[in-house]
Amino acid sequence: MANKIKFERETVVRLASQLFWEKGFHATSTRDLQEAINMRPGSIYSAFGSKEGLYIESLRDYTVQMESQIKECLSTSDTILGGLRAFVENVITKKESAPSAICMLVKANCEFADKDSNLYQLSLDLIDKFENYLSVLFEQAIAKNELSNNISAQEYARFFEVQFTGLRGYFNRPGVESLAQPMIEQMFKIIKSL
Repeated sequence: MANKIKFERETVVRLASQLFWEKGFHATSTRDLQEAINMRPGSIYSAFGSKEGLYIESLRDYTVQMESQIKECLSTSDTILGGLRAFVENVITKKESAPSAICMLVKANCEFADKDSNLYQLSLDLIDKFENYLSVLFEQAIAKNELSNNISAQEYARFFEVQFTGLRGYFNRPGVESLAQPMIEQMFKIIKSL
């Protein structure tokens, strides 16, 4: 029985995450949530404490899902950079399954910059956690001589984040799909030259 409840909770969190990612926290009404996750407001509050509680779980789950996608790409690649490139290609070129081309963490960070400090701080913490995860990967790439040690792993991670976020924003418009592969190629050429 506990596994069934956990599975249902994960499903609810994933469905809510898709909605929050598409619309943002403030634009998502309780009625929107009811329809998306098939739960009444009382059940939502009972299970998650509040709309904010469900959003917090959704944002954390989004971060876990991104890391899982990277791990999957790394598992099928001979190199760290190859795995990271496959991840970028998947996100940029196969965005039809995502509710938004813009990263949910970036959207959250922008949405709460002047508002709910608790949610703003959470977005910062999760972005830092993701950057630390990337830094570990770049440390491994340096150790395997995929990259020089001219800059630190954290600097590589920050550069990657800026490029990745920029690409996601750029490809959030129609008619530019043919530029994806050349721009991703350029991103990784620059990373290798740092």
